[in-house]
Amino acid sequence: MKNLENRVFSADIMSALKTAKPTEHIAIETKGIDFTRPINEYPTAQEIAGFVLKYPKTKHIYTKDLNKNGIAVQDSFEKYLGNDALGSSTLKAALKTPIHLNFALSEDKEELEKLQGEKPHFKLGTFLHEAVLEPTKFSRVIVEPKYLLSTKEGVKVGIEFWEALIEEKGGFVDDEEIDPQQALSLANERFEKTGLSLEKQDGKKAYLKELKNVSGITAVKEEDFKKIEILRKHYENYGGGILKRLLKHSKREISMYQTDPETGVKVKIRPDALQFAENIGTNAIISVKSSRAEDLKAFYYEAAKYHYDLSEGMYQEVASNVTGRDFNCTITVMLQTVSPFAVALLVWSGEDIETGKHKYRTALQTVKECKELNSYPGYDAFAETGSFGLIDMQLPQWNNYERLPISVNN
Repeated sequence: MKNLENRVFSADIMSALKTAKPTEHIAIETKGIDFTRPINEYPTAQEIAGFVLKYPKTKHIYTKDLNKNGIAVQDSFEKYLGNDALGSSTLKAALKTPIHLNFALSEDKEELEKLQGEKPHFKLGTFLHEAVLEPTKFSRVIVEPKYLLSTKEGVKVGIEFWEALIEEKGGFVDDEEIDPQQALSLANERFEKTGLSLEKQDGKKAYLKELKNVSGITAVKEEDFKKIEILRKHYENYGGGILKRLLKHSKREISMYQTDPETGVKVKIRPDALQFAENIGTNAIISVKSSRAEDLKAFYYEAAKYHYDLSEGMYQEVASNVTGRDFNCTITVMLQTVSPFAVALLVWSGEDIETGKHKYRTALQTVKECKELNSYPGYDAFAETGSFGLIDMQLPQWNNYERLPISVNN
């Protein structure tokens, strides 16, 4: 991989930046939306790349310095989820109808999720998401030998395999590497707390589980292992190696909490990463998205369909308020989980972020009004007053095109 710290980029990037013309900003205000700032204040991809080339060194920003008008803290994901402030997923529900909001906040949703059971143990998209933010994960993935947990011999094979692996590679706990002896001792300590016996089958299984936990290594199917290898190669080569430089000294998965000054609604965000003007010329939100989209056009459709713009607009607004810094840029790292397993770095347009901010403010207002009135209507909220919930239906415009005649007797 090319050494980014010494500004050694691929010849293609250097050539493109030297010959490219400055991007012209054109403000096209969406009907009914008051923009929060001029569009030309949103940086372009070329401006960010130019800064990175000119200033190769990065600076560490301390989390304590990000606490200005709210809370910015490196807490656990479980603690973040347990906080009763509203995240972007809940606000996306409010954007649909008040009843969607009510369901998202209800115990019914939690009970239904429990009945649906646990999600599959390994998800390629989730692993890739984590590996981009923590690249050492790419090298901490293996294919296990086949063994049956239902037999004593099978569990014995599993234990021997993972003990040998830890003796070779050491462990990885709380984002820190530990030596083999520490890892094995920690696995034994955790196992002893279970109160189970290694003489019993359930005890052997519990010990095997602790070995896997302290190893910091993810076991995957052979097919997934190959996909990860391919995507790692694309990650390292993309843009001459810009991804590692772009993420250097960023803040990964920092939780931010704030009471919205306009509506009084408590909100929270947990961006994948924050990057700062000292390092890339602008304060930016970095979002990692895995996708089965076959090309960028399909991904853009996906982003619109799932209201990614609301999340990104919210992240910029809340991060700016909490930190006192002006976050005016969002960069999405798109990871393709279908062939050819490509990577894309996408800088959001100002127009799309402004649309997202408008959706965010609209959702907040809906939350405020629903709570004040204790009323959560469903789709009948779209009906005309006095229509008793009857809605005039209209199919989308694309449905109204002329069909070609069909001839059966050719």
